[in-house]
Amino acid sequence: MNSQPDSKQLTNSRFGKYGWSMIIYTMLLYYFWAGLCVDGLNIYPDAFAARYGMDSNVLLGFATPAGIIGIIGGILFGRMVIKTGVRRMCSWALIVTGVLYGIFGICKTPVMYLIVLTAFTFVSMAFGLIATATLMGNWFPRKKGIALGWATMGAPLCTATFPAIVSALYGTKLGIPGGSAVIGAVVVILGIVSFFWIKNYPEEVGAYPDNIAESSEQMKAQLAEMAEYKSPFTIGKLLKDKDMWLISLGFGLLWMVTVGIVSQFVPRMISVMVPANIAAGMSPEAAAGAASGVALKMLTIAAICGLVGSYVWGWLDQKIGTKLASCIYAISYIVALLLLIFAKIQVLTYIAIVFVGFGIGGLLNLMASMVIAVYGRYDFTAANSLVSPIASLIQKAAFVIMAVALAKSGGDYTVPYLIFIGIDVVGMILLLFVTNKCKGRQE
Repeated sequence: MNSQPDSKQLTNSRFGKYGWSMIIYTMLLYYFWAGLCVDGLNIYPDAFAARYGMDSNVLLGFATPAGIIGIIGGILFGRMVIKTGVRRMCSWALIVTGVLYGIFGICKTPVMYLIVLTAFTFVSMAFGLIATATLMGNWFPRKKGIALGWATMGAPLCTATFPAIVSALYGTKLGIPGGSAVIGAVVVILGIVSFFWIKNYPEEVGAYPDNIAESSEQMKAQLAEMAEYKSPFTIGKLLKDKDMWLISLGFGLLWMVTVGIVSQFVPRMISVMVPANIAAGMSPEAAAGAASGVALKMLTIAAICGLVGSYVWGWLDQKIGTKLASCIYAISYIVALLLLIFAKIQVLTYIAIVFVGFGIGGLLNLMASMVIAVYGRYDFTAANSLVSPIASLIQKAAFVIMAVALAKSGGDYTVPYLIFIGIDVVGMILLLFVTNKCKGRQE
């Protein structure tokens, strides 16, 4: 293998037909995971509350315990993928998640809502948190930034379309039960197709890691070695590893900020626009309806900005390094939070949309890239089996912080946003102390 490819090879988007296939597939995984478990939260609480007579604030708060229990799934699937490979684990996880999501639409009590939300959040960790990063790590160990830059476009694309799709389906004759069944069926179909689509390693189809050529003898030997390799990074060793904790905690805090902003972006915009609409002479009901439609359009615009942002963060990662790119990412969301605090000023609202959107696809990109950079292709799966679940556990606190802060402040978003700025700074500081060397086995 060419162990020292030049900078053009590492920063271009020449992934080969099989490589592009895996990137597109991973993009779909990010899309459905973000939609079912994050972006859908812009719609679920109010929709279920209106149809089944439940408290929307209580339903929003359920996202945190559901997510915390789901972390167990992240750890379980993170170790499982080492034995089963991505293809089998991911395929079955998609099928089960799709079935559970179909059941979700007929949850008529808070208890059932919590149980099913927790169940599909738990299982979706397999394809959304573990399979995505593992697949990209296996296929693009050195071009990780650019590859993830494309793959993570699934997240902002989801933000641009999924809430609107869910809202539209719920508003038809299908209602919540039928709408959920349609989306669940699509996820099941993707799971079935995955058995034939996914390739665990590029060497399985005669392709090369990073699409950088090597001899056929080297490729065969590497595939055999990857299949039999046992990482020395056991759970016990990782729990004692400083960098594992710095990456997990640092990105967990940044992820918390991202989720806190994105999952409540629509309600925040509505809170700004409704008083303005009433002041313009609308009735409260008309003001709320008009604000809701505009807010969803704003989220779509933000997500379109995120499509560009995903690639830019990947490119920046590849050019200046993951650590520095991650710090710039953290700073960009501090700016976004400040703009959201002063969102009543119209021009700042528009600028905020750009900043929020630009960062949507960046977190998932940079976190996986950091794990690959520190632990390498061979040990990535082992390290990621703890890093991603721990980071995900931390980010779930976003819902509790938002719910409690809004309740205490009487719906004033300034309080939670100031809290998130402090959290963002702490996360950035932790990432600054991550090692600059690869401690795992290298090619």
